[in-house]
Amino acid sequence: MAREQKPGKFKYDLETVLKVRGIKEHKERERFAEKQREYMTEKEKEERLEEEKREKEGELKRIIKKGPISEFEKVMRRHAHLGVLRKDVDDQIEKVIESSKKLEDQRSKLIDSMKDRKIIEKNKEHRLDEYKEMMKQLEIKFLDEIATQRFKRGL
Repeated sequence: MAREQKPGKFKYDLETVLKVRGIKEHKERERFAEKQREYMTEKEKEERLEEEKREKEGELKRIIKKGPISEFEKVMRRHAHLGVLRKDVDDQIEKVIESSKKLEDQRSKLIDSMKDRKIIEKNKEHRLDEYKEMMKQLEIKFLDEIATQRFKRGL
């Protein structure tokens, strides 16, 4: 043991550090949840755009399969709209990828803050075990002294 503690209630020297690290971990959890919500929102937007693109492609195919195209301009507008949707989908995929990267960065920060807190908690557990052992030794020493004094009185 680095230093002797006086008998009494266990007091952990780094309790304030443990509290600070707990608060930091809590804040990282909140940021992680926020990033996760952002990612899910972007992913849902991507899925909606993909679904809209599939619907518009289906409509265009049905118009073309009908036979002779009477309104060529209408078909060209739909085709141009599909091009815009494809670009929107591609842009949204980029946003999802970017959001995913931010989520992973935040996940690593959260893991680091959890590790920091757990290190201090482990240290606290070890110190508590040392304290209990010291208290046990003091109790044994005290009982031995009492037994020795009784033995001396008996002689």
